Amino acid sequence: MPSLPSVLPGAPALQDSKSSSLFSAIVPRSLSAVATTNDQLNAALALAKVTSPDQTPIYICGFQNCCRLYPTRERLMAHRKRDHDSQDDSQIITWNE
Repeated sequence: MPSLPSVLPGAPALQDSKSSSLFSAIVPRSLSAVATTNDQLNAALALAKVTSPDQTPIYICGFQNCCRLYPTRERLMAHRKRDHDSQDDSQIITWNE
């Protein structure tokens, strides 16, 4: 089973062929020349879905050079205690709270 890297890239993997003017304003011209076909979009739909914070909780360790993803605050805090020797509950990136 494929897995995601612990740090995701800062650029989109696919660009919608009907991108908004805001997207065009913030994405470098070299990336905006990429065109996504309907086949590519349909293939992506088979791999993913739109979700919400209630359906997919995400907690990200915001410590420098970490950015690991966890499904609960408790799992993230266990990671911090084990890997960072810290019980600091700041610098947590989430859309669940």
